[in-house]
Amino acid sequence: MICEKCDKENSDENKHCGECGYRLRRSVERHIASALLYRRRGGPGGLGHAVIEMNEALKVDPDDAEANYYMGKMMFDSGFVEGALKYYKKAIEVVPEWADAYFAIGVAYYRLCNIDNAIDAYKKAIDLNPEYISAYYFAGIAYYHKGDIDKAIQHFNEVVNRDPKYAIANYHLGRAYTKKDHMKEAIKAFENVIAVNPDDADTYFHLGFSYAKSGMVDKAIEMLEKAISLNPKDENSRELLMNLMA
Repeated sequence: MICEKCDKENSDENKHCGECGYRLRRSVERHIASALLYRRRGGPGGLGHAVIEMNEALKVDPDDAEANYYMGKMMFDSGFVEGALKYYKKAIEVVPEWADAYFAIGVAYYRLCNIDNAIDAYKKAIDLNPEYISAYYFAGIAYYHKGDIDKAIQHFNEVVNRDPKYAIANYHLGRAYTKKDHMKEAIKAFENVIAVNPDDADTYFHLGFSYAKSGMVDKAIEMLEKAISLNPKDENSRELLMNLMA
């Protein structure tokens, strides 16, 4: 690394400049790179060292957007969600057009059960990046839990229109259509899940339920029997199957 005082090139292992003796400070970029390496290693030790390195980066430049963003992610991973929000918000103060930072803010607000603020953050991420599939998906989840099923369906469709094999989005799309009693659309969504995850017992139950509500009893029985074969402890499927066969 280069000494800030005399511009002498030094080895990365040196703590003091070999030319003038000045204490060397690593650049923000080097601290961030080290932090991310420790984070990838995982475990309490890896995360602890990652936080130390990121703190050093913020000592060098408290306004560095990348350092604030990644510190936020580390705080979130450690369960300090409100602390994470502080760093994410600092990142967008510096780089206000950063879609990933807005998405991270949305995830943090959702974890805090602040659904409206989560939705606002997801919408901002989508405004900045109209192809942000994860933002559409998580916005759909937030709208679903808020009870705005029409908006949830709209956002889940944004996902599956871009990626028809996005199984979890199709699953929640099917659940949302079921809430609206749109069984034809629900069946299609659940069938799309099965096409990707053919051993998903829970989806077979919902598919069986949708067929039953549509009056397609034979198909419903077939799906429920498949659900039970995959999960013999599935009491919901057993109960519905018994009612259909009574």
